[in-house]
Amino acid sequence: MALLLPVAGSHTVTSRIRSNSIFAHGVASGDPDQSSVVIWTRVSDSEGLVAGNWYVASDADFLNIVAQGRYTTDKRRDHTVKIVVTDLAPGQEYYYKFEAKSSTSLTGRTQTLPVGHVDQLVLAVATCSNYPFGYFNAYEAIANDPAIDLVVHLGDYIYEYGENGYGGEVGRRIGRIHEPRHEIVTLDDYRKRHAQYKSDQGSLAMHARHPLIVIWDDHESANNPWMGGAANHQAEEGSWEARRAASLQAFYEWLPIRDPANNSMREKYWRHYKFGDLASLITLETRHTGRSLQIDYEDYLKDLDTIERAQKFLRSVVGAPNRNMLSSEMESFLKSELDESVRSGRRWRIIGNQSVMAKSILPKLDEPLFDNLRNELDDAGASMLGRLSRLGELELPHDLDSWDGYPVARERFYQIAKDAGARDLLVLSGDSHSYWTNALYDANGQSMGLELGTTGISSPRSLLALGGEGLKRFDELHAANNKEIVWSDGRHRGFIRLTIDHDGGHADFVTVSDVESRRYTTRTIHSVDIVRTKGTLRYE
Repeated sequence: MALLLPVAGSHTVTSRIRSNSIFAHGVASGDPDQSSVVIWTRVSDSEGLVAGNWYVASDADFLNIVAQGRYTTDKRRDHTVKIVVTDLAPGQEYYYKFEAKSSTSLTGRTQTLPVGHVDQLVLAVATCSNYPFGYFNAYEAIANDPAIDLVVHLGDYIYEYGENGYGGEVGRRIGRIHEPRHEIVTLDDYRKRHAQYKSDQGSLAMHARHPLIVIWDDHESANNPWMGGAANHQAEEGSWEARRAASLQAFYEWLPIRDPANNSMREKYWRHYKFGDLASLITLETRHTGRSLQIDYEDYLKDLDTIERAQKFLRSVVGAPNRNMLSSEMESFLKSELDESVRSGRRWRIIGNQSVMAKSILPKLDEPLFDNLRNELDDAGASMLGRLSRLGELELPHDLDSWDGYPVARERFYQIAKDAGARDLLVLSGDSHSYWTNALYDANGQSMGLELGTTGISSPRSLLALGGEGLKRFDELHAANNKEIVWSDGRHRGFIRLTIDHDGGHADFVTVSDVESRRYTTRTIHSVDIVRTKGTLRYE
């Protein structure tokens, strides 16, 4: 394997990782615990039954092999290979590889979770990798950092659109058109799309270098799903249940995660990762097991002609008590695991979460800058700006697919945390294609912790149509308009590098200069320190 070199500061990357035709989709590992980890590959371009070997060693030269075995795979699982390697030592680094058809895969590096005292944990926080919008250069930058222990991917690992959908225009320009070219609906479609995403050089590098903790968001199946369907699923596309089942099967096949004991329960996907005495990382499922139908502003805006009516709409419609985000089973899991984390005395309670949790009311866009922009934007951009302006005038949230669309569910989430004595949450969020540092409060103004939101690996923020100056000013106004938004930036692509120890935490917001070319530089555009105070967290 051609491992990438460690980097510091701004840099240009020209190195590449090499795979071969038999293992064209590389290797990956993830879903670790203290004594086991999942290792993954695919035997590419195969027909029928294929057999091969796997090896795990304590050294990159495989002089000390600690586990090995035979595997078989066939078209029933799309020739993917997934091994749960057991009886490993806690907190140890391991190397692994696969053999088939007289070929050997890349060498992957992985590690198990630690026990006992843990000094430090370094996480890369990623989300929203859209193939047509650009190269996964941020993945490669993550691979280049040897200090990172694990990658936490918060969803939108793939996108479902066809070549003329979201990102299609950019994809045609840079030669990254979705395969298959149509919107994916069937199991075969989802498998081919996962295969395409795994072919990206940055993806190959990151998965070979670091183990993965991954949750899904919406686009792994279809845009904005809920319990009974999805915004991007129409009747002519067949049964939603069949499409969702196909998408989840492909997700389990193509990612290094443990299969459920009962394959019919794939949607019940949540975890608690324990890092000795330092941290708990609990992941949520907010799409397929409990979510109520999203509220569409278009069904109500014509009647919301005053702030008073808009606020009544927020209270009675958006704030209806039966609007759920998490299933009762997910909430029970969250309660028991937060209880366990507090009882065990771990220093950090990290929540792996899909969409922005902080309360976010749009600002008024009544400055000359935005008046001028209305005249410069195309019809779609002007329409978007007009919608933002109207929502801001009515003091309404921007995105009702986020937790803002489920305020009662958010309060229930906070109550579960308070009941466990966990008002020190560090929530990691994706989906928005923007960076965030947010301070979280319940409805009574009690501090619940902090939120770090990460931008897209390649997906841009829709508000980029405002241009650099317009989006910068929008982000400033948005933060000034909301108690919970400390800072945000929607102009960049990249990831968050989060370091925690027993004294505090530090987050770097790392950007890549370009996603439409394989030549790029990285830069940290913002950093924050996190400290403990009075039983909760604050920025410093």
